Amino acid sequence: MKFIKLLSVSAVLLLSSGAQAAIIYDNGGPNTENGWSILGSNQINDNFSLSGTQSIRSVGFYFQNYDGITGWNQDISYNIYADNNGVTGNLIASGAGQNVTPTDSGLPWCCGGNAWLVEFDLVSTVTLAAGNYWLGLTGASSTNNAAWWVTTNYIDGSSIGGVDFAYYLDSSRVSAIPVPAAVWLFASGLMGLAGVARRRQV
Repeated sequence: MKFIKLLSVSAVLLLSSGAQAAIIYDNGGPNTENGWSILGSNQINDNFSLSGTQSIRSVGFYFQNYDGITGWNQDISYNIYADNNGVTGNLIASGAGQNVTPTDSGLPWCCGGNAWLVEFDLVSTVTLAAGNYWLGLTGASSTNNAAWWVTTNYIDGSSIGGVDFAYYLDSSRVSAIPVPAAVWLFASGLMGLAGVARRRQV
């Protein structure tokens, strides 16, 4: 009986401390002002700052294609740059977004429909020291020739056209096992162990 109680306590602790998103930089959510094209070779850069050493594993940004994500091939490429006196400096990391996951945010944007939250993993983790950097997004392809990175409320204007874009950086992975699934797997194991304990008591 003590063994079963211990297992129950362990399950509760896991549920309360399950893997959650770990946002290390947040540039803000979408507004209803505008969106800038990241179709094909069009690239948008926006700056970010870190107060300490951080490991970036995934990115979330807000996207629209005039009609949700219709026509978008769910592809995206990223570039991370050092800062060079307020403009992009040396390229630090680049690649195609992995495990691209779009979700309707339910938040409106300027030009019809809702902004979509698009999350993706980096090809490999990028660890950066405290300082200023830039994120560039590009390479989206679409059958209707539209792919827009949605703007956010004014942060610092250190981007194309003096506007800022809605995105965040995360130290977790989009592809990680969701918390409910992880808890279910753990709970299944606990139930099996509890069954073994009961049989031993018989």
